[in-house]
Amino acid sequence: MIHAKDARILFLIKSLVALTFLCKVSLGGLLPIPREIPFLIFQQGMHPYVNVLLTLLLGIPLLLLWLRVPVRQHLSGFYKLFVFFLMIILAVQTLLQIHYVNPDESVLFQLGAMLLSLFMVGIYGLIIPSLWNVQDFLRFVQRWAGALVLLSLIVLILSPGSAFKGGRFIGVFKHIPHMVTCATTAFIFSMGTFLLDRKLKHKIWDVLILIASFTAIVLTGTRSSAAAAMFAFLLTMILHETRTSQGRMFKVIVVSLLTTFTLFFGMQTYQLAHEIATGHASLGGRQAQDGVASRWEEVERGSEIFQREPWLGQGLVSKFASGNEVDVGNYNSFKDPHNIFVSAGVVGGWPLLVLAAIALGLMTIGALKAIRSFSIAKRQISIYLLAHVPILVIYHVHLSIGGMADRLYWMIFGFVAAAVFEEVRYKSLLGRPFKSLEQPLDSQNA
Repeated sequence: MIHAKDARILFLIKSLVALTFLCKVSLGGLLPIPREIPFLIFQQGMHPYVNVLLTLLLGIPLLLLWLRVPVRQHLSGFYKLFVFFLMIILAVQTLLQIHYVNPDESVLFQLGAMLLSLFMVGIYGLIIPSLWNVQDFLRFVQRWAGALVLLSLIVLILSPGSAFKGGRFIGVFKHIPHMVTCATTAFIFSMGTFLLDRKLKHKIWDVLILIASFTAIVLTGTRSSAAAAMFAFLLTMILHETRTSQGRMFKVIVVSLLTTFTLFFGMQTYQLAHEIATGHASLGGRQAQDGVASRWEEVERGSEIFQREPWLGQGLVSKFASGNEVDVGNYNSFKDPHNIFVSAGVVGGWPLLVLAAIALGLMTIGALKAIRSFSIAKRQISIYLLAHVPILVIYHVHLSIGGMADRLYWMIFGFVAAAVFEEVRYKSLLGRPFKSLEQPLDSQNA
């Protein structure tokens, strides 16, 4: 009999989660690495083909071991039903696209993209959350994200030119979205680990990562992520219970300062936020840009692509196609609209668009329910998800095995689904008070 805490399982899980970050690291600012070597190095980091190969080499054994684990953490039935429908829609739509929409493109690439997307959802969205403890997930991700944020700031000092791309801070990553995702994750997760950690040296690390990650967010000039970080900070202060007098005093001081700041500087802050959003002011070193207008341009451009195949969609590899040639180096952002509904429509037509809208609603409801948990780790990942709802809306569908945010989101979806279902199920079966049930349950899972 294999237990969920089997050393082999934990090694495979941690390797897959670490790969989420490592596949997007670019070491050009630290080491004399060639920009590209076919099938090995891409943009001075791991080639996407190597990333896919490693994911398969680690994911397939994990899948086989998962089948042999008799007791797994249960996931919400609604969540598993959604994943089932997602897999069916992607499979059917891809087969139809091969025949009717993209007959001239590589069948192998289209089928491969579909299978890899389903594999990514299954491994990161179903298997890992059903085998791993959410507290261990929070700590592990915080350490990796925090370390890479610190390394990015070191590169900024040692090699400032390589730390910026297009005038925006990218640190040790290939592109700006990965730096933003890493910094935001490190910031929000560090608030949770700070509340969990008892040793002084761990708390010092958490505070260091909090400061470093927020500095990195400001350097990227990403308005939505800065807003998400601030919103998550407020939710953390309001929702987490403080049991010590020092903790209560800290919360009262922070809330009082925020209230005072709002009363005296609330209108000026609102005006500054409005100017940043509309391009009349800049954040960090980023050039001022009208965020509302630029996002609407994405919607309009994506809608035009969607109208070409509104029922079948263009497929998962359409954004990598240049003419009839499909390749990872041919990524075209103009074919990848930054709006989850339009993006879903472009990839899979109306069926996937409707499913994306349903998913957004279920995700929000699930995160709100998970906030009731008396587990700090479960509560913190639900805060992360709630703070990222606007970002999810203005970004694209997360179905790429190579994306950092894609895999992080799917793990968080799964852990939130596990938290909600587990607590409600045991509460209804045993009829015990919610708080008295949760503490021993979480201590057993820790």
